[in-house]
Amino acid sequence: MTDSLIAPQPEASEAPAPGESLLSQDKPEAAPTEPGQPGAQAAEQQAAVAYEPFQLPQGVDIDPSALEKAQSLFAEARLSQPQAQKLVDLYAGKLGELVQRQIATQISAAQDRQTAWVAEVKNDPELGGRRFEQARAAAQKALNRFGTPELRRTLDELWVGNNPQLFRFFVRVGQAASEDTWTDSRSAATRVSAAQTLYPRQNNDQNNNQE
Repeated sequence: MTDSLIAPQPEASEAPAPGESLLSQDKPEAAPTEPGQPGAQAAEQQAAVAYEPFQLPQGVDIDPSALEKAQSLFAEARLSQPQAQKLVDLYAGKLGELVQRQIATQISAAQDRQTAWVAEVKNDPELGGRRFEQARAAAQKALNRFGTPELRRTLDELWVGNNPQLFRFFVRVGQAASEDTWTDSRSAATRVSAAQTLYPRQNNDQNNNQE
């Protein structure tokens, strides 16, 4: 049906939708979420978790990159600071035990090597047996004469003072130094004897004057 321009149809009044009544109450608006309710807990869980620096036992260092990865796992698991600290303490304790075992193993191996070196020196045809004490005296003489405090400290810190080849080197240096001293003394005596041979009368006159 075509609308009349002279007598238009009355506008339809706003009618309630089916199932609704003008007398029915409006739907209540959603109340804001208060802390402690499920919505607030979800929001809190979405917040980033930050940790204070963890306490480590004295002498134990943890790789920063490994600690950073651990913190990410702690945050993902929503661990508190005390809970995360317990895991760090557990890891640091195990790491400390591992380090102590490694140190003990290294010390034991170094002591075994020292024992083997000393035995090798004492059984050496040039250095051991009845020659051992004399060889050790020569080595100590070389170190005392040509060595420095820094050299002594290095030998002790590196635990190489009993190395057979190093010991042999010091023995030969000490023996060579002793031979040089003896040669110099003999040369001095030879020079005096030559002077007496070249000028026997002068030497005799000096001796007579002294008498």
